[in-house]
Amino acid sequence: MTLRVHPAAEAELTAAAQWYEVRRSGLGERFLVEAADAFAAIERQPRRFATARYRTTREIRKRLLEHFPYSIIYEIKANECLIVAVSHAGRRPVYWRQRVK
Repeated sequence: MTLRVHPAAEAELTAAAQWYEVRRSGLGERFLVEAADAFAAIERQPRRFATARYRTTREIRKRLLEHFPYSIIYEIKANECLIVAVSHAGRRPVYWRQRVK
């Protein structure tokens, strides 16, 4: 299955990595490595992770990062997974829903 990243999710990923890097040198890189590992796991086994609690007929799932308070929100489509958001766990829980309409 092909993996594609929504431009807004890409921007969220970059912003979070920059924020962590400012806090401590090398932490932004660790965040990006963990996110890349999550993307690879999603690409390999997209149905392995929990469904997102969001009422829709679409297949929306999330992969939690292990060491950072972020979730990778994605939609499984016929022949691709679309990364919809790189969402901070403590902020606006379903702000990304307009991206899957």
